[in-house]
Amino acid sequence: MKRFGILVLVLLLTAIGCAQPASAPQNGTVVFVDPNAVKAGAYGDLYFTSKGYSFGIYDPTSEIFAHLTANNSFAEQSCAFDGEDVYYFFSGFEIMANVIDGEERVTAINIVDDTVMTPDGLYIGMPEADLCEALHCEIDDSGLYLAKDGTALRTVTVTDGTVRAISYLPAE
Repeated sequence: MKRFGILVLVLLLTAIGCAQPASAPQNGTVVFVDPNAVKAGAYGDLYFTSKGYSFGIYDPTSEIFAHLTANNSFAEQSCAFDGEDVYYFFSGFEIMANVIDGEERVTAINIVDDTVMTPDGLYIGMPEADLCEALHCEIDDSGLYLAKDGTALRTVTVTDGTVRAISYLPAE
């Protein structure tokens, strides 16, 4: 019985570790992607801009790195894709990328602090009332605000009346 308990504990810890990228507690994300849905630039109005360069879900990282330089990066075995999840860290945000159809592409963008904002003015630490004014929505008790456009899904998480996380993910 003791061995069974240890086995269950090991399996549980492995599953938890695989479900949360090593960048936690930042808003890390695991996504599942239909390779047929991959289309760079098809994210509509849900993109991110840094230093005047705009990019979004499924854009090739090679294009991003022609305009921006990451402060740091690391890779780990992916739980959602064949191969590795690669994390690139910038001031105020991070990108997760995976090789899809032979090319490294953006599969998540996470805003990590209040030094940056989205093109439509959303930022970490923003009061929920201001968020709803910007998004033209009513305050939602769930604290989760979703927007989908093309291949992108933007999630905004609110706790205690304040924006705590903003992420761009594949919508499909």
